[in-house]
Amino acid sequence: MADTAVKEKVEFVIDKKVDGAARDRLITARIGLLLKAPFFGNIATRLELINADEWCPTGATDGRRFYYNSAFTMTMPLKQCEFFVGHEVLHAVYNHSGRRGDRDPQIWNFACDFAVNQDLMDQRIGERITVVKILYNEKYKGKSAEEIYDDLITNASKMDLESYAKMLLDEHLDDQEGKGPKISEEERRAISDDLSEAIISAAESAGAGNLPMGVKRML
Repeated sequence: MADTAVKEKVEFVIDKKVDGAARDRLITARIGLLLKAPFFGNIATRLELINADEWCPTGATDGRRFYYNSAFTMTMPLKQCEFFVGHEVLHAVYNHSGRRGDRDPQIWNFACDFAVNQDLMDQRIGERITVVKILYNEKYKGKSAEEIYDDLITNASKMDLESYAKMLLDEHLDDQEGKGPKISEEERRAISDDLSEAIISAAESAGAGNLPMGVKRML
């Protein structure tokens, strides 16, 4: 007789203990940023913390929510967690997904991470993450994602794309294949409008001398 049993989909269960510890660490990191880097702290506290253990191995943002993997969060010392939070803040602030245009998605993602990580190093946000390798090269100091992309794309044939991909610190939601949340264009525009106001307010509170180079260019 043919097996007619229907296999039920196993529901993903979040480890509440690990998730609680991870949320506490992220909240503590945000408080640290508010005290030491108010621009980053102000934007970070606007992002709703959402557990994404089921689909995200590290972190991600859509500009309104901060998606995190609780196990990954717990691998980082607090200072590296501040860097992690700052990384997502800058992806949101710079609207990297909205600026991609018709550029190669993968190379663009590399360029965005190079730009963000350089800004975080320049601003001394937490401590550079060492629990995983990240994309960082001092030659991109002061460069925008567009400028970095132009440099990368000219050398794309010589790049080890697989190695670069492994060094992306987070998931870039526009490049997901069925993973993560789907955002409508209407919501994307609303998020962009909200962020624009938040960026101006946070920049005024922090003062021009405490802003990343990319934010100064935007303003």
